[in-house]
Amino acid sequence: MAIKSLDTDQQISIQALIRSWKGKLTWDLLVTKIESSLAFTTTRQTLDKYVNIKNEYKEKKRLLRGQPVSSDETELLSYLQKDIDLAEKVIQLEAELKVAKDEIGYLQAFIQKIVSIGASDPNVMAIFNKTLRDIKSKAQHCES
Repeated sequence: MAIKSLDTDQQISIQALIRSWKGKLTWDLLVTKIESSLAFTTTRQTLDKYVNIKNEYKEKKRLLRGQPVSSDETELLSYLQKDIDLAEKVIQLEAELKVAKDEIGYLQAFIQKIVSIGASDPNVMAIFNKTLRDIKSKAQHCES
């Protein structure tokens, strides 16, 4: 059964899959590739609900328009299936890492903004510090 909502890791994996996409891209092909490569089932409608995934899809479609088949794709066909699978996995992981780094950058900027606001408002800094302690406490409980 298709999942109706995606967690952050699934969203990042899907964005990475789209970024590393080669050849014709359609929602149906993407849903099929997600099922085979990422081992979960979703629908076009679910994917369409996520702005980050929809934007990644539109951008990749724009980049792929009118692009001829590259010699790299022709070379890939000559490799053994195992080599193709490994190469695709590396591309997928590199794209996933890029998406994760982008997300971390956004989160770091957000935290810096909170810290700068907190520098002038002690109440905001107190809430920020309490939240940080709660996160550390939960992390320690998970390690135990």
